[in-house]
Amino acid sequence: MRNLLGFTAAFAFVFLVGGLIRAAALSRTSNNMPDQPQQESQHGAHEAANQEAGAEESTPEEAKKDDAKKEEPKADLPQELENVSDPVSGKAVGENPTVLEHKGWKIRFENGANRDKFLKKPIRYYAKLSLEPTKEGKLLKVDASKYEKAAPATCGIMGGDIDADGDVFILHRGFKVFFCCWSGCGDEFIADPAKYYDHYGLVEKDGKLVLK
Repeated sequence: MRNLLGFTAAFAFVFLVGGLIRAAALSRTSNNMPDQPQQESQHGAHEAANQEAGAEESTPEEAKKDDAKKEEPKADLPQELENVSDPVSGKAVGENPTVLEHKGWKIRFENGANRDKFLKKPIRYYAKLSLEPTKEGKLLKVDASKYEKAAPATCGIMGGDIDADGDVFILHRGFKVFFCCWSGCGDEFIADPAKYYDHYGLVEKDGKLVLK
């Protein structure tokens, strides 16, 4: 009888200890479970951050392209012509002139009305501003005082009489080329100057335009 009771007590003790050990193991497992998603979340965030950093980093070739873009010159800005006289009226532009940006130049006028008149037929005022129009549509600032007259008796475009003492002319490669009027003569000449050189007594020589 005593042996049976002892065996029963020993079995109960082992069963109790095993239950405690199992309960402790389950407790540790349940405590560790929340940590795993957190670690995975942190790991995912870390990988996302690395991907973003990698996206921001550029290759040497891309970096060179970016530098080249920064070094590209900006479009030419209009230059100050600094004319003190209004090309339309001939009067002083004053302290508060009206400024017009036209073909790369800032041109001054004494008022808006003269600016608007200029815009209707700009070519007739270029010589007064010492500006030479080109076939390419540009305006060159020149020293008009050094230009010679090319003024035959008649206009090379419309055939009308020319007033060699008048102001109906444009500046062209060292010459003041005269016309009979401003009804398109100047524009037609600029479109194909060489076509009219012979009429005006001009000829190309060694890359320059000279009198025959």
